[in-house]
Amino acid sequence: MSKKNKQKLSQSQLDRNKKISSLKTMYFNRFLMVRYILAVMVFASFFLAFLSWQTFTGYAAAALLVFAALPMWELGNMYGKAEPSVKWTRRYYMVQLVFNCGLCLVCWMAPMSSVLPFFADVVAARILATVLLAAGGVLCVLCLRRLDKIEAGRDKQLARIRFFEEKYRLQI
Repeated sequence: MSKKNKQKLSQSQLDRNKKISSLKTMYFNRFLMVRYILAVMVFASFFLAFLSWQTFTGYAAAALLVFAALPMWELGNMYGKAEPSVKWTRRYYMVQLVFNCGLCLVCWMAPMSSVLPFFADVVAARILATVLLAAGGVLCVLCLRRLDKIEAGRDKQLARIRFFEEKYRLQI
């Protein structure tokens, strides 16, 4: 084999490796919103646990932080996998949704000093806490819907991935 053919072959292999890397990234990016919202939830839980320590809310937020390690691991290890399993991520968002809804109710039923001790016991603080918790609940629902679409193969990114796979005849 001549030197020119070796360079051509290596350039061809290099191009194929770049395309495979792009394909892996495309599959990984299907879960981009889910990963970013998980990061927001983790920081919110950390903040809540830090400010509410020594209360039930602080302990529950700390438990959510520990539980979040499973979906973080799951989402971090899916690079290069065409159909990853996201069972822990789904469970985490369901638990987070239940926690947010439950805390919304408790904010109005119990004194704020026992629920969220960093807020004053006034109506404005209860409304603010409810809005923040409801926003977190909406984010959880959005992630659960996104996971449903991905699992059903109805996400827009999958169509682009299939086109890319067919165009360059690639598979992971």
